[in-house]
Amino acid sequence: MSTRSKRITDLTELFVGIGIVLLLLFISSIARLRIDLTSEQRYTLTPATKELVAGLEDVVYVKVYLTGELPADLQQLERATKDVLDEMRAVNDVRVQYSFVDPNASPDDKTRREVYDQLQKQGLTYSSIRIKDKGGFSERIVFPGALVTYRDKTVPVQLLKTQLRTPDADIVSRSITNVEYELASAIRQAGTKERARIAFLEGHGELAEIETADIANALSALYDVRRVRIDDRIDALSHKNEQLPHRLNDYDALIIAKPDSAFSDRDRYVIDQFVMNGGRILWCVDAMDPHLDSLRRNQFSTATSLELGFEELLFAYGARVNKDLVLDRSCAPIELFTQPYGNQRKLERFPWYFEPVSIPHSAHPIVANIDPVHFRFVSTIDTIGVDSIRKTVLLTSSPQSFAQRNPVRVSLNVVDMDQGFERRSTPYLSLAVLLEGSFTSAYHDRIPAAFKGDQDVAFRDRSPRTAQLVIADGDVIANRVDAAKGMYYMLGFDRYANAKIYGNRELILNAMNYLLDDRSLISIRSRAITLRQLDAGRVEQERRSWQAINIGVPLVLVLALGIAYQQHRRRANAAPQNARA
Repeated sequence: MSTRSKRITDLTELFVGIGIVLLLLFISSIARLRIDLTSEQRYTLTPATKELVAGLEDVVYVKVYLTGELPADLQQLERATKDVLDEMRAVNDVRVQYSFVDPNASPDDKTRREVYDQLQKQGLTYSSIRIKDKGGFSERIVFPGALVTYRDKTVPVQLLKTQLRTPDADIVSRSITNVEYELASAIRQAGTKERARIAFLEGHGELAEIETADIANALSALYDVRRVRIDDRIDALSHKNEQLPHRLNDYDALIIAKPDSAFSDRDRYVIDQFVMNGGRILWCVDAMDPHLDSLRRNQFSTATSLELGFEELLFAYGARVNKDLVLDRSCAPIELFTQPYGNQRKLERFPWYFEPVSIPHSAHPIVANIDPVHFRFVSTIDTIGVDSIRKTVLLTSSPQSFAQRNPVRVSLNVVDMDQGFERRSTPYLSLAVLLEGSFTSAYHDRIPAAFKGDQDVAFRDRSPRTAQLVIADGDVIANRVDAAKGMYYMLGFDRYANAKIYGNRELILNAMNYLLDDRSLISIRSRAITLRQLDAGRVEQERRSWQAINIGVPLVLVLALGIAYQQHRRRANAAPQNARA
């Protein structure tokens, strides 16, 4: 073969290769192939989010302020946010637009402060982080959030969920898991015109507004939340429509949070008819009063039963909250002073068996993938045989637990006593039960005489398909309050850990989403993404070895491929010469 022919062959191969590469690039620009090889499908949107994004009628613009000079943990959160937004654009690249903006970009301190003030006015909160530089450490203000704008409505999104000004790695990891939910929820909120209505019941000693402030604010992002008193008014929760034979509810759901005084018969009737007209109820109720004032003062008390009057309602609906208290080896701690050490008393932590911590085992979407739930003086729940009602136990005690019947002695000395969990346990006591189906009125065949013949009452004997959730603890929905500072903490916050570690907040949010048929929000929140952290010890010990491997192996491979290619060319050139010879 002549040198000219060989050169033409080489040029032909070169141009064909270039042509193939250009063709592949052109095809990839118009047809996107996306393969998610992660076990938990972390780079794949849930079907609910895909449906939401695909159905957008206008452009949604997301402006993310989490960028710039950030520590490694927040860089992960930034990348996770960008990944989710890219996945949304893969579904609908015309309607989903986004940008990342660094609020610290301006070198002028006054301009930066104006930006900070503007972002706070729009609903975003900042975090203070320490960044290591050559001169040591420096403080930096970051806004780990975004603004989602759809048409004329802008919704703030806090991507980093913490009340602490300084985030830690665990909080960042949880936030990464929730990125899709936060963005999808904000888009849904911005595009929703009519929102479901939730009422917190008052008038029976229920939790004060500040004691439910955290969950109320969280629910307000999705629903209209109000507080309502019945006060024997038949129209407190519903109104009469002259065109219909029954009343129409003014609220979609009712939350009854730790009442401590009896319901009047008229109030019970109004609640019953709220259910009969399709209303949903979240019951967070106590069956026992532990008399905490006496416990604090005398180191012991006797818990007695609460007679609140709603028991007959729950019994008719298929559940009974028992007059007992659960003691559980899986429990929260309590700090108590022990014997003096020198001139000072010593403060130590002990397991407080009256505050069970329930680890969810059910695959039901309300409790799937949430953190353990913290209870305080919780009772057990029995289900009643009502054929039209499906009962689902969502939360239980641990295998080493038992219930003490009314009256129950509550003493701080319980921390020093052998409770005999190995001998007397009744495992998996029911603490939270979901009731679904068509409920029969508790006033079936016994409507109050005062209501008979009153057209405005519009008594209804049986409900359409609806749902109720019964939790045998009123404190499960109560956030911790610092009365001296006039502030409250996030629901699930633990004062000993100084962080949110319990899943109470997610439990209530999921419960309300489920009761209000927002199953799409639950499906997004309940997905689990495992963040596989590097072993810090091994990273420090084996850093140089892995650096050498990462640098050396690619060089060796390139060199080996180059040598192999040269040998192949030599053999190819030697073959024609041998043939001529």
